Order: sequence, then C-alpha cells, then structure tokens
Amino acid sequence: MHKYKLTVVKDGPLLRALGLGLPLLPGAAIRDALKRRDIRVNDARVDSNVMVKPGDRVVLFTPVPMKDIPVLFEDGDCLVASKPAGVNSDENTHSAFSMLSWARSRAGGGAETALVHRLDNQTSGLMVIAKTARAEALLTQAFKQGQVHKQYACLVKGSPRPAGATLNAWLCKDAQAGKVVIQDTETPGGKRITTGYETLEAGAVSKLLVTLHTGRTHQIRAHLAYLGHPVLGDEVYGDRAFNRLRNARALKLCAVRLGFDKACALESLAGRVFEIATPF
Repeated sequence: MHKYKLTVVKDGPLLRALGLGLPLLPGAAIRDALKRRDIRVNDARVDSNVMVKPGDRVVLFTPVPMKDIPVLFEDGDCLVASKPAGVNSDENTHSAFSMLSWARSRAGGGAETALVHRLDNQTSGLMVIAKTARAEALLTQAFKQGQVHKQYACLVKGSPRPAGATLNAWLCKDAQAGKVVIQDTETPGGKRITTGYETLEAGAVSKLLVTLHTGRTHQIRAHLAYLGHPVLGDEVYGDRAFNRLRNARALKLCAVRLGFDKACALESLAGRVFEIATPF
C-alpha cells in the first residue's frame, strides 16, 4: 500500500485538490481511494468530495503507484526529463507539486535547482532543468543566444496549406483574459514570433512537427489557431465543438526534440540532441 501526503494550497473540492496535488497518480486510483474511505483530511476519514481549504493536510492510501517522470540525462549540473501532461513546470496558486519541486526533491532539496524554460501545464515533453547556479546561468545564456532548439509534435484540426511553412506574426498578451492574441502586423506592445511547421500526416486531423524559432507564451497553440488549425484538445484557443466530436479531452501537444549547439557553454550538453516518441 502506498501513502501519499499533500497540503492543500487553494480552497475547493477535495477531488480537485488531489488531482492538482498528486498529478502523477491516476484519477481512477484517487476516486477509488475516496470510495474505500482511504483518504484522511486533517486525520479524519472522508468518503465524499468534501470542500477543503489552504493548510488542510490530506493523506491518501492506494495500492496504485504514481507514474514515473522519465529522466533521459542527468549529471551534477542538470537533468533532462519528459514532463507528463497535467504537471506544472513550477509552483502556482493551485498546487505545490511541479517539475521544479520534483527536481529539487530528487536533488535532496537542492536550493540551486532552477527552471531555465517552461512548458504549459497540459503540454508534455522534454525539459532541461539546472541543478547549480552555474548551469542555470549557462543554460539561460544558451537559450538567449539561440543555441537550444525545440521541436513539438501536435495534432491539429484540418490540413494546413501549404503542407509546410515558416511564418511570422506578432503576439500580444491579454493579461486580463489570461491568453494571447496573434496579429499579422506589428502592434504596440506586441512581440514578433516565428513558427515553422511540417505536416507529417494529413487529414481531417493532421499531425504536425512544429519548430519554435521564438519562444513566447502559448505561441504554438495561439499561432496555429490563428491559422485556422487549432491544436486538438485545446480549450482556450481551440474548437471546443470539434474537440468534443473527436473526444479530445487532453491537449495533443508534446515537446519531442531538444537539441543543444556545440557552442553551448554547458559542456555536458554541448552538441547533444534528446528525442522522445510522440505520445499520440
């Protein structure tokens, strides 16, 4: 029997707190534990989806183990891991569990462990995480100098025409709406973006390989939606009716390739390329 603990950081239903706090545990295992009264909130057994508040201590017992976060490379300076969908890159107001907290725990609570780039919560795939201040500085420099190359696989609505292209646009943040807006012409406050894509499989749902030449917030999702080919499962920029028709309940976007130029100053990553299989 496995025992998992968490401290609630945002008020709301227990099941939501468990899903956010234990994102590597299958939802079916969480619901089964609740049904079997194998969940305690502040030392009291519960058998229903009670409301919880910040600071509440939750303990869950289950025979089901958490999923692993695959690690492709690790040394004293950094690690390259494959982030599952549904896991935050760093802590937020909804959950304390994140790739950053996981990496710090793996490093024995190493305070120098830091993110040098991020993936959206629902985007899966490759991330590099620094474990020392030196590695953080060198990797930050490598990203700024364009020495790190990222490619993503995704499923989109329809078939883009042409089948491959590299396109420029301008991205503006709408902080109030929590999203971004794409425009063809330069706009005050907007940032130039460049997105390349190649169609791997064409159809009513097409599979694309996307290359990010710039790395802006929600760039792939927003840019492809602007082009009329939203990512399948995207509930912010996507086509919700099409998602329901295709029973797409999760975002079909994954960072599948992460490459480092030979000029990268972090010696252990210079010239290396990491790849994972597309999960959809």
